[in-house]
Amino acid sequence: MARNDQANDRYNPPGNLSHDFEEFWFNDLEINELFWQTNQPGDNIPWRKISTTQGMNLKTQTTHNFNPKTKVWQKV
Repeated sequence: MARNDQANDRYNPPGNLSHDFEEFWFNDLEINELFWQTNQPGDNIPWRKISTTQGMNLKTQTTHNFNPKTKVWQKV
């Protein structure tokens, strides 16, 4: 018979405030999609792809050139 042993249950799901990121190449993103340069929480600033080679930093509103094979992350 199964027992309900709350003291020894080890399942600890991630919190609902945690973010899951998926890795992509910059050239795989569509124009106007959001992306992040790292998958680490904290001061991770969102970017928006504005052309095939440029992204806009949404915090400072500046544009930067990106290599098409730059690894970027998107939230899933």
